[in-house]
Amino acid sequence: MKRITKFSQKVSLAGSVLSLICLVTVPATSQALSSRLGTTTTAKTSPFCTNASTDASTITSKLTDLQGKVGQAWTTQGQKVTSDEQQVDQKVAAARQHADTQRASDLSKLEAKATTGLQQQAVQTYEASINQAVSARRTAYDAARSAFRTGLSSAISDRHTAVGGQISAFQNSVNGAISTAEASCASNPGGGPATRTAFVASLKSVRQTFQSQRGDDTKAKQTAQQLAATRNAAFRTADQIFQASLQTARQTLDQAFKSSV
Repeated sequence: MKRITKFSQKVSLAGSVLSLICLVTVPATSQALSSRLGTTTTAKTSPFCTNASTDASTITSKLTDLQGKVGQAWTTQGQKVTSDEQQVDQKVAAARQHADTQRASDLSKLEAKATTGLQQQAVQTYEASINQAVSARRTAYDAARSAFRTGLSSAISDRHTAVGGQISAFQNSVNGAISTAEASCASNPGGGPATRTAFVASLKSVRQTFQSQRGDDTKAKQTAQQLAATRNAAFRTADQIFQASLQTARQTLDQAFKSSV
């Protein structure tokens, strides 16, 4: 479940993406525009239009910077996922090596107890059954783990593609609103208040559209949960089959020893 939590935090990127929204609602730049336009002026060119070019450059620069930070966050995320998977693989390999050593020791002791030909044959059959059961469970575990990782990687990639497109559309819409405001100022320098009102309304619409797309972040989390549930179910099935195989092998061995006494 920890893996699911990490995934949901990584895939949504709500913090980084929503910071883009905050930038164009009433952020530092918009507040500056608001304060400049809050006073009546008799100048031919309104304060909004006078500072439009500079403020537009500030907004564009911050949007580009935040977009770069989102990309870096995704890179860091990918590196973390790879590191986590490597750690899991290392732990699995170590646990299997320890189990192999312990199993070899136990089988060696069992072989020492076999004093007749029938008993020795029974021990060999038992060893083969145990080794086959161990191999089958490991194969099932590896397949389930691999399927989980492939599905997780695909879900992350798809979400990155979707969010990347949404961010680009968001940025293009903001740039469009800026261009419209600059064109309005160029044609009517003194009409800053009306231009500003239209500009803020455009940004509000852009924000609402972007926010409405954030619902897909929940779907990514659900996908991760489904993948984990499928993997864990495969693990449980493999364990059940393994335990049943062990029981059958043990019963066969016990019967062989009893019949040879």
